[in-house]
Amino acid sequence: MRRHAIWVLILVAVLAFPGLEVANAAVRLGLILAAHGSPAPQWNAPVLALEGEVQALLSEAGPSPFISTRVAMMEFAEPSIASVIEDMEREEVERALVLPLFIAPSGHSVYDLPAILGLYSDREMRGQLQEEGITVASTSIHLAMGPTLNYGSLLRDVLLERTRELSTEPQSEGIVLLAHGDHRFAPIWESTCQEIGSFICAHTGITEFDFAFVEVGQSFIPEGVAAILGVTERCERTLVLGLYLSMGVESMAKSSELSVGRMSFRAAETLQDHDIVFAARGLLPSRQVARWIAARAIEWANERSLHPGLPPEAPADR
Repeated sequence: MRRHAIWVLILVAVLAFPGLEVANAAVRLGLILAAHGSPAPQWNAPVLALEGEVQALLSEAGPSPFISTRVAMMEFAEPSIASVIEDMEREEVERALVLPLFIAPSGHSVYDLPAILGLYSDREMRGQLQEEGITVASTSIHLAMGPTLNYGSLLRDVLLERTRELSTEPQSEGIVLLAHGDHRFAPIWESTCQEIGSFICAHTGITEFDFAFVEVGQSFIPEGVAAILGVTERCERTLVLGLYLSMGVESMAKSSELSVGRMSFRAAETLQDHDIVFAARGLLPSRQVARWIAARAIEWANERSLHPGLPPEAPADR
């Protein structure tokens, strides 16, 4: 009778306080990998492939704690963020972690993405999104945003990998790192590039390093070419790497052109007499990126006790 009475009391307590969760009851979790998106399918393809890669990593040690893991695009491509959230509502997701697949804090991660998620709003932003045809999510799912890709050692590890793919004689080589940049967050972008350059030099024996912010190619000639030529003066061979999610700087160098009055300058012609190697890939494809995402997702679930019993980190790479 006493045991029966105890269970009755527990049942009454749960019914009386709907917000009370039974200990160790797992919350239905979702994971959204939010990227910018591009009109170019070749940009989107390696980003969309992350969905399956991350799902596989999260399931290595048993059933994934996330009932839904999805890539979503801010603009230019499908699936959109709003449509992915609608799908998760149908799957009865209760809480979702949104990981912004952006290099470092910028207007996209601090203003645009939170606004699309319905977490931030002002009149100007609402008008801008409406003008661009971007749907703002409206959901009962509890959304939390995670860090950008500069959190931890991911960027320097992947860029070291890219350097080793291109390097042949480190003692005679120099590196130039090109990135988008955001002047509103300049100290973060500058310190990120400096840290990556110092890390690569320390682990390869390369001694010359510089960086430039060229957006997605708009400033390649005035900013990028200047940095590249500066390193070529001090080194026999220059490696140019891109701090971009899914774009290599090789195509950027081939297509960049600047017109000044009647004169036209092509980056390829300006740099053709130097021994310069441009990376064909950005961060993706890379298993390290998928592992970073899985680790952040499990970290989030563990810290909030949303899914008890998870391993502290993603399974080790094999």
